[in-house]
Amino acid sequence: MISSLITKYLNGEATEQEVSQVFNWIETSKANKKQFIDLKKVWGMTCVSDSEKINTWHQVQETTLKTKPIKFSSIFNYAAIFIVFLSLGSLIWLAEKRDSIESKNVVLEIEETHTKIDLAKDKTTIKKQLVDVITLQNAHEIVYNLESVSQPITFHTLNIPFGKTFKVTLSDGSIVHLNAGSSLKYPQQFNTTGNRKVFLQGEAFFKVNKDEKRPFMVEANHIAIKVLGTEFNVNTSSLNHYADCILVEGSVLLSSNNGNEVILSPNEKATWDITSKAFNISQINTKLYTSWVHGELIFEDSNFSDISNKLTQFYNIKIENRNNSLKTQKFSGTISLKHSSVENILDLLINDTPFSYIKMDDNTIIISNN
Repeated sequence: MISSLITKYLNGEATEQEVSQVFNWIETSKANKKQFIDLKKVWGMTCVSDSEKINTWHQVQETTLKTKPIKFSSIFNYAAIFIVFLSLGSLIWLAEKRDSIESKNVVLEIEETHTKIDLAKDKTTIKKQLVDVITLQNAHEIVYNLESVSQPITFHTLNIPFGKTFKVTLSDGSIVHLNAGSSLKYPQQFNTTGNRKVFLQGEAFFKVNKDEKRPFMVEANHIAIKVLGTEFNVNTSSLNHYADCILVEGSVLLSSNNGNEVILSPNEKATWDITSKAFNISQINTKLYTSWVHGELIFEDSNFSDISNKLTQFYNIKIENRNNSLKTQKFSGTISLKHSSVENILDLLINDTPFSYIKMDDNTIIISNN
């Protein structure tokens, strides 16, 4: 009875009388109040699709209303199967990049006219200047006409601020998902001959249309990635001078400034190390590195500094940790970034390692001992 009422309440479907019943049940005991809070957190953090959400919710109801309050690790075991890994080095680069991205929205720079366009606000400018170039434009995506040119090309640059991701379909039909704090420079239209070359800072997932006569190339922090048609993820750090390439499908050729080359096969990761000036190859589960595209975040035996860096990137906040015990604690779990807040995540971490936090007016979160 009470579980169905709570479900209706969280769905916004409960009547005034049913809402009253839920609140009466909550106030009956501290245990009920605690169970309700746990259920509400899980409800917000497990919604990937309606069907998955309902199935997950039923599982959690059966567990939570009969047993002790859910701990952090078990909560995240119910979440979506997609998970994401972001390297610490890339996040250091992203901290550098923060000051160079002025707008809180995605900005498109047009090299030819030295114009900067806020894609969330300057829609009229897009229509006037690029009416024959862009077929779709909104705050989350931009699509270029499928067209090539024989004359000198004009470059565009997309700058993605912290707290946002973006999708661009290039003029050859290739799709690029850009992660928060990243930048991509690319031709307005590719040339009819030669390579299809783009320039990346930060992290992006590429799904490249095959064109044997025009290989696709990504220049990213001292390395070049050459492909014909494939799916892969690239993550760079300008501060630490390295780049990761994760191959999902097809094959890619990576080359460095000093002439080193390596060919990747699916489910392999290549990391360029500036110190050894060599590529390190390893077998990986690609979903750990690419599911950020779907708005997911993974904590896989991660320490808090890594977690706070990820939260900084995805939520565009600052976290100041003054709790020493929290620095050494490891956490695992998966969450939906689209349906979770920073507060949701911190509240769940508290279940494993008690601490206190406050959110300041300048979007800074300060964490201290209990």
